[in-house]
Amino acid sequence: MRFAGIGVIAVALAAMLPACAPVNVDPEIAAERAATGAVLGAALGAGLGATVAINPVVGATIGVESGAGLGAALGVMTSPPLPTYEPIAVPAGTVIPGFYDNWPPGYHPPPENPETQSPSAG
Repeated sequence: MRFAGIGVIAVALAAMLPACAPVNVDPEIAAERAATGAVLGAALGAGLGATVAINPVVGATIGVESGAGLGAALGVMTSPPLPTYEPIAVPAGTVIPGFYDNWPPGYHPPPENPETQSPSAG
């Protein structure tokens, strides 16, 4: 009966997974989070299974299997969505007139190259 309950819970979680996961997710980030979640879930599942079960070895084995699956699913579900960027309006003219007309204060052309042009010539 215990395995039937675990199977029902696994099917329910698998059915709910697409609804919880963000739509636009970077696959590399999702894979890293799934691997991390699986490792942490397996460790927590083994510890909880060994603590609660009558036979600690069997409890740890079941806890590792179920914890890894749940941890991987939670890792994918909590992946951040891809950022969306709005276009930036580029001004038609110069923002500060005359800003690039000369070398900034404290800067000067290289000393051994007389052919260096001022910044406004470029």
